[in-house]
Amino acid sequence: MFALFTAETDCQSGKKISSSKIDDLPVFFFPGLSAYPELFHFITTREGGCSKIPFQTFNLALHVGDKREDVLQNRSRLARSLHLSPQKIITSNQVHGTQISRVAQDIKGNATENHFQSAGECDGLITDQRDLCLLVFIADCVPVFLFDRRKKVIAVIHAGWKGTIGKITQNAVQQMKSAWGCKPQDILCAIGPSIGPCCYQVGPEVISRVKKAFPAGERPIHSITSDGKGYFNLWQANKIQLLHCQIPDDNIVVADLCTYCHPDIFFSNRREGRATGRFAAGILLRSYQAACGLFIRKILPVDFDHTDICRENNEHFRKIFWIRTVP
Repeated sequence: MFALFTAETDCQSGKKISSSKIDDLPVFFFPGLSAYPELFHFITTREGGCSKIPFQTFNLALHVGDKREDVLQNRSRLARSLHLSPQKIITSNQVHGTQISRVAQDIKGNATENHFQSAGECDGLITDQRDLCLLVFIADCVPVFLFDRRKKVIAVIHAGWKGTIGKITQNAVQQMKSAWGCKPQDILCAIGPSIGPCCYQVGPEVISRVKKAFPAGERPIHSITSDGKGYFNLWQANKIQLLHCQIPDDNIVVADLCTYCHPDIFFSNRREGRATGRFAAGILLRSYQAACGLFIRKILPVDFDHTDICRENNEHFRKIFWIRTVP
């Protein structure tokens, strides 16, 4: 059974993003997405691990110069907290591009005891498979969650400035439409913590590329200085892409949480330089049995024995979720 958030009351708080714990591991989550029992998502912080300065403490990336044994121990803790084997946690070699990889149950990666599976070079992962945790590593770039509540398709995106200008988020939505027939009104979107427009100053070359990628009146650049520098709003740029895909504004939530401004919570490449760690954004579809158990525990008395109900066939679970999640 998957770990449950300890602060379930936050799901009714109306907050854009809330903090909680999974097995004592600090995380953030979006209450709007957590309303769906078949969906599980999280954003880790820099807390809860064993990495030393300057990667203190919950660095999950192997490529940043941290001690390998510390990173593997952190990864092992994440897998244990999620109650998943490492083979069920899917990452990629992020290259700041626009490639999206579709993930199948029989993915053949490089997982060992404390490794995660790799989907190769890409900056977005998408699947309709159950019990696979799609994971991206973040230290200022934008994590974007996508969830089709009818087709049960999920995606997570790593959108840096290059990927954002290349419109990786729009690309992911288009793949959901073409591969699964997803409709814009059914896709829920969450834009997670990253460097904010308050802190992300860029030079003339980047601004020039932003102007080419976004039409006048929509350009997510502000406060341009006399030397041609300005502040790039990555949140707005990715939201614009979602709106261009005809996704309703009400289906999109932005965390408005800047990684640069919160050194006690997040890693930030812009603030700390290359010698820093990576936190993670993850999403998965629960198995029908696990999700049904969570749903039943929320609506039935605590002392009710729901074991027999959860043994029903998967078609029964599908019917429950169709009624529960689709108005």
